[in-house]
Amino acid sequence: VCGSCGMRMDGRAILACKERMKPIVDRGHVPVISAMGNMPVLKDLVVDMNPFWTKVRNMDPWVETGYLDVPEKEFRVSPEEIAPIHKEALCIMCGCCVSECNSMEADPDFLGPAALAKGMRFVGDPRDQASVERLQSYSDEHGIWDCTRCYFCTERCPKGVDPRDAIAKLGAEAMKAGID
Repeated sequence: VCGSCGMRMDGRAILACKERMKPIVDRGHVPVISAMGNMPVLKDLVVDMNPFWTKVRNMDPWVETGYLDVPEKEFRVSPEEIAPIHKEALCIMCGCCVSECNSMEADPDFLGPAALAKGMRFVGDPRDQASVERLQSYSDEHGIWDCTRCYFCTERCPKGVDPRDAIAKLGAEAMKAGID
């Protein structure tokens, strides 16, 4: 599943490759197909993903090791250490969660569930040395505190990432670090 076939069917974000039409048609239902929400429509079902990718890039989606020089040995991480961010690492960046986000509908500048889940993937990584700086950035206006907690992002995620849980984890980590 690459995530490039996101669209809406009957008002819900889906991945077209995972939705089987035959059972739907056999029931006599004619679904309404439309472009994903909260993104500018370019044509038909094609949306402009540039705002989506800009927000993901703004999360600094890489591990900040804090090393000035490359260490001689790799930094090993046990499965137990990486387990807290396993779900967030499964994200395929399809945008289904963004399509359903009430906060993004009200505030297009909100970072959104996909970007914040990606942010949690790095805040929770034991190799990352920039967690406090990340949390400060994510706590700014349009960040983690602007989520309306509607859980639509979690309901529509085709990979079980649970973006709302990632946003809650970011909030908890920010509070632990004294950031509010």
